[in-house]
Amino acid sequence: MADFMHELPLSWRPRRDESDVTGDWRDAVAEVIDVAATQLDAAEVGAATREWLATDFLRAASSRRLMFAKADAEPVADTEPEAGAAADAPPASPADRLRAAAVTAHTARTVPVRVLSRAVAAYLTLAREIGATPTLAPRTSGAVALYLAAKAPTPIRAVISGHTLRAPDADWDFGRGPVLEADAVPMLEFLLGRSVTAPRPAPPASAT
Repeated sequence: MADFMHELPLSWRPRRDESDVTGDWRDAVAEVIDVAATQLDAAEVGAATREWLATDFLRAASSRRLMFAKADAEPVADTEPEAGAAADAPPASPADRLRAAAVTAHTARTVPVRVLSRAVAAYLTLAREIGATPTLAPRTSGAVALYLAAKAPTPIRAVISGHTLRAPDADWDFGRGPVLEADAVPMLEFLLGRSVTAPRPAPPASAT
């Protein structure tokens, strides 16, 4: 089992405001948005629903550090269009708007983990709305879980304080004390305050 604390820009230390903790997570943010775009493209929903899902995603994922205002525009072409071509070009699809936002994230300056947390939260909402199975890289889910745990409100903190949090499906854990475990996405939903299903004590070693 990986010791996740050595892989991330945060560590399990006394509670404090982590909003100024920095680290370069732009590639992870871009990857999350790209996956969201792919799943939105494949979703069996109407055009109007697809549009508002993309708009809500971009609004929720945006932050002062990383704004996606330009994602509403059509992707920039590699070459100059011929005269009159712009007028005939179709508007960017909702999924293409998300892909443009992924490019914005990938080319941005250093992006902190709190921005990654917003993108992941927005993605989990989108996946739930379209009935898709969320797909997150283990390092991404672990970083966001660690960030959320460090800034959790009192009710959530009361559950996780003095414990190690473990996501068996993502092969990460962090913290000190008896193990509480849940798969990565349910763990994130709990830490986000969206689920009342808390991680459970790990079974005895003999049972595993």
